[in-house]
Amino acid sequence: MKTIESIPHAGRTFEALRSLGYDLNSSIADITDNAITAKTHAKNISIIFKRKGKKFICRIKDDGVGMTKKELEEAMRIGTETSYGMHDLGKFGMGMKTASLSHCNILTVISKTKKTEIVGYRWDMGHVKGAKQWALLQLNKEEIAEDLKSEKLTLSRNGTIIFWDDLRLLDDEYKSYTSHKLAENFFFTILGKLKLHLRMVFHRFLDDSLGSQKKLNIDVNGDNLIGWDPFCRNEINTIKSNLPKDLSELSIPGFKSPIIIRSYILPSKAGFSSKKAWEEAKGLLSWNDSQGYYIYRANRLIRFGGWHGTKAKDEHDKLARVSIDIDPSLDRLFRITVNKNKVQFPENLVNHLKHKVNRKVTKEAQKQYRESGEKAKITNKFRNQKTKLTSISKNMVEERNIKTKKSRESDNISVTNPGGFYLSNKVQEFLKYGTDKNNYEVVCDNLDDDHLWKIVCNTGEKFKVIINARHPFCSKLYSSGKNKALTSAIDALIFSLAFAELYSRNEHNALLIDTFKRACSEVLKRLLKEELI
Repeated sequence: MKTIESIPHAGRTFEALRSLGYDLNSSIADITDNAITAKTHAKNISIIFKRKGKKFICRIKDDGVGMTKKELEEAMRIGTETSYGMHDLGKFGMGMKTASLSHCNILTVISKTKKTEIVGYRWDMGHVKGAKQWALLQLNKEEIAEDLKSEKLTLSRNGTIIFWDDLRLLDDEYKSYTSHKLAENFFFTILGKLKLHLRMVFHRFLDDSLGSQKKLNIDVNGDNLIGWDPFCRNEINTIKSNLPKDLSELSIPGFKSPIIIRSYILPSKAGFSSKKAWEEAKGLLSWNDSQGYYIYRANRLIRFGGWHGTKAKDEHDKLARVSIDIDPSLDRLFRITVNKNKVQFPENLVNHLKHKVNRKVTKEAQKQYRESGEKAKITNKFRNQKTKLTSISKNMVEERNIKTKKSRESDNISVTNPGGFYLSNKVQEFLKYGTDKNNYEVVCDNLDDDHLWKIVCNTGEKFKVIINARHPFCSKLYSSGKNKALTSAIDALIFSLAFAELYSRNEHNALLIDTFKRACSEVLKRLLKEELI
């Protein structure tokens, strides 16, 4: 049998690698991983992400040990043979190249060690396509000096600088905005998300919780980042759930290091030290999406939010957050992807979480939620006339041929009306607001989204209207509860809007109705902000 070396097409291979699914935040985090390996040992990382002229640029500088000519050339190879230590955050020898070239057409790396001269290499996608080969460019001393001078950067003793140029996708998105103000808002939005993402992912390195030897400083455009703790341990009302050892440590047969599990119950909004602290505690996600697991590998946060298929998200569980620490020796069990965006739990862990840990944690979270004391207590004419409201509601449901029943495929309530059908809430969500006998009423509760109201249903054509107590409109008009005529009128109006949704919503127009509800919410917020209410 004859062996033939089959060299992949350079341009097409690069295009495939560039479509691995790296977003901007995970790309820069992946490059930061490389800077804090045991070999590199960087203590300070400076990131420049800005507009230069009419183009985006990104520069990432670290003060690690740097690389020699031979080491840097190898590091620029796709699928480098560089060996990673067990506790290094990098894994595949692909991260720097794929993360960078997912966003830029020109990747330049300049590096220097204490004992060797400064060196530089560049991948230029235009050159690769033109040459139709794996054409890595080596920079001479003059070219390196010119690049550093133009950026006002230096490498006096040791370290590495990564240059991203020609960020095609970001440039196109920026140009798509019709005004300079909107374009700048786009830039500052992605810059803010980048900073928060790095604060989240590397919070254990930033907040000194790993000790001074692993303390890391990261600045973005000159702003020093402070670690974002998903468990809000500095808040006095945060509860650390005391999981027994048989729940907090899970050993997998054949592996020495156990999976470490810790759980925390965050305070309700009223229990936070300030409104700002509460708003920041949700991180990059909504409060509802932030509940669940925070997965760490070698102290680096690699996935956050959600219950990873072990249970559904629930409004009543949104104060629960669970850290799961994976030792690098367990990597093959979790099948972590190149960009670290996906992690697959082994079946042992799924069952452990689903049948043991989740039950204890969510029970404590629901207790905290119930005792939060944030819900508005309202009494008025509309709410007091329950018998009359029940009779009217039953008649309207019957007249409009609205039917509700439990779905065969799930625990949700299926609603059928003259326009079609849609899946509503789970039965448990309806029963949260009282027994099955308490139907056709209006209640206030804290909803996680910004909608002004939510309608929840049960079998037998029963429903309740939930007014969002967290919405500033409700906070202002319901807060004192003294003007009963006003709150009664608002209740009647929102009840009517909610019934209109019950009567007309279906699987085809659900997005349109949600857009209408969101628009109502935003207009009311604006009117309040402008002090018209």
